[in-house]
Amino acid sequence: MPLTAYRTWALSELVTPAMLNEQVRDNGNVLILGGGGFLIDGGGSVLATGIARGCLEVSYNCTLTAVRLFANVAGNVVVDIWKDTYANYPPTVADTITAAAKPTLSAANKSQDTTLTGWTTALTAGDILYFNVDSVATITWLLVALRVTRT
Repeated sequence: MPLTAYRTWALSELVTPAMLNEQVRDNGNVLILGGGGFLIDGGGSVLATGIARGCLEVSYNCTLTAVRLFANVAGNVVVDIWKDTYANYPPTVADTITAAAKPTLSAANKSQDTTLTGWTTALTAGDILYFNVDSVATITWLLVALRVTRT
């Protein structure tokens, strides 16, 4: 379901349940987790391999439906995503959710995966996500955007 255009409500307008469902529920279901994703920044240098600084906390129960990568320049990168509960923080490589289908750029500045083959796609409110750069060439910043559906 695509995001519909946000509506500007008139002061005297009668708001119906259908309007609220479209504007609040349906649009909320397609919002990007973390307000746009997780930015990995090399500070002007090629990204370093290893765990990126920072993490994302999942705000609500949801299912991953897609991952997109956006880089500043065409290049190569492989990113692994690790998930664990707050109680077991921090996540480690044993907590990978990407299986063998890690988000990857190959001589490109953007990519999208909507099949997520082999991925653990269920996320629970409070889960912590880490992003690990397995390999990289040329790229100095990378946005990892996760698309979710609220469950």
